[in-house]
Amino acid sequence: MSSILRIKNLLNELTDIEKVIADFILENQDEVYNLTANELAEITNTSPASVIRFSKKVGYSGFQELKIALAKDIPNYEIDENSIYEAITIHDSTMDIMNKVAMENMKAIKDTLKLLDEKTINEAVDAISNAKRINLYGVGVSSLVALDFQYKLVRINKDANIHMDHHLQLVSASNMSEKDVAIGISHSGKTIETYKALEISRKRGAKTISITKYGDNPVSKVADIKIFTTEVEKHLRMGAVASRIAQLTIIDILFMNIVKKNFNIIPEYIQETGKIIENLRIKE
Repeated sequence: MSSILRIKNLLNELTDIEKVIADFILENQDEVYNLTANELAEITNTSPASVIRFSKKVGYSGFQELKIALAKDIPNYEIDENSIYEAITIHDSTMDIMNKVAMENMKAIKDTLKLLDEKTINEAVDAISNAKRINLYGVGVSSLVALDFQYKLVRINKDANIHMDHHLQLVSASNMSEKDVAIGISHSGKTIETYKALEISRKRGAKTISITKYGDNPVSKVADIKIFTTEVEKHLRMGAVASRIAQLTIIDILFMNIVKKNFNIIPEYIQETGKIIENLRIKE
């Protein structure tokens, strides 16, 4: 996972002193890995203890491990990305908006891929593949992502369900068992409806999976398997658009791995459902 991306995604959770350290690292990545904790503390007017706490806050055992991660990231770090992915304004032309939306979506996918952990994805794929029943939970835009996943899973003969009504979500969660899987989708990780449904599912013994933005949040805390997408800037609701694209990318990654894992039987299901849908099309 990219150290720079990890720091960016956790900026809102840092203290004022930690943000000073983070800002310096983000602006001087190619210099930081040559510094000691004492030197970085002196440059940022903080303390060596603050540097070490910051390193642990962003997921490393100490400053030394953070420096190694920063050094590894340098070849792939894009200095000018902020000048490329700027906000859409009311003065933009149609072509400007076309380019900015496309670039924002591509950035969300690229950054999300950097956050994904192969072991975590495999755990989720195994859990979904072996589940007797799969309940999907999401509100607003995330519910549309959940609906897309349900459609894919039903096509391969998986018992997947989604309820748009909040009360039915809670009822379905209360009927889950240790043989089932509950998947909660929420970009913020703070959607109370999704949190409650996942919490109840977990108490009933079901395996829980969360898909949220990176970092600690209520929804991921009640999940056995945590999958993260990147934080997305909120520019004229572009954030909601790009976060949905990132979530859909996760869904497609999970689905294709499930198909691969069960390749001996799944193609038959896809072919049969494909034939049924094809018969509904108007013949010319």
